[in-house]
Amino acid sequence: MKIREVRTHILKANLSQPFSFSQWWYDARMACLVEIETDDGTVGWGECYGPARAVEAAINEYRGFLVGKNPLDRQVIWDWLYNRFRDYGQKGVMIEGLSGVDIALWDIAGKHFGAPVYQLMGGAVRKEVAAYATGMYRTGGSGEVEALQAEAASYVNRGFKAMKIKVGFGFDFDVAFVKAIREAIGPRIGLMVDANHAYDSTNALRLARAIEQYDIGWFEEPVPPEDRRGYRHVRNNTCIPIAGGECEFTRYGFRDF
Repeated sequence: MKIREVRTHILKANLSQPFSFSQWWYDARMACLVEIETDDGTVGWGECYGPARAVEAAINEYRGFLVGKNPLDRQVIWDWLYNRFRDYGQKGVMIEGLSGVDIALWDIAGKHFGAPVYQLMGGAVRKEVAAYATGMYRTGGSGEVEALQAEAASYVNRGFKAMKIKVGFGFDFDVAFVKAIREAIGPRIGLMVDANHAYDSTNALRLARAIEQYDIGWFEEPVPPEDRRGYRHVRNNTCIPIAGGECEFTRYGFRDF
């Protein structure tokens, strides 16, 4: 079996209601999908994280190296492509593109062997996981906080036991927002916050200490991903657990973190 073709597909959806989380406003969402076809007609699909057009360009760089390869040689292909582009591809869009390719190759392997990918990876450690709701994105306008409180309450009514909200809009708003959501969902529902690295360590810690009283499950990306000293500073000076890693890449990056 050989790879015959590698295609990309850009998906775009314009939003009827623009929204904001932490530092940015969005009026559309985009994604890049990878389609890999083999000479026996098997097709695998992968999805890439990151800016869709930029990731598509990365996959275009990989295409010539993929055609003709055995798609079951997943690790060989990953290592070869990573080594080929490592001078400028240890992080960022090159890895995001490679990830989409890797997912598509796993999809092909699952279809080829007639087994779900989790079995090919060694089996299921658990049969179910708890889900939490993510939302309460800002849309602006009068009555915004009250509308977000109602949204949070609706997740409780749907059976969610925890939810995560965005912060990063400034200290005063964030504290009032966390308080409002906690009041809306009550004391028994888990509540986490995510700043999408909007703050430096001084201001992240100031916010963390102000919202500790609202029983926060974790504070995600309180500082920029490059600021590992800042992560440590926040972690060591608040009782709120710190989460991160969304902007990290490969086992090498996570090992160092």
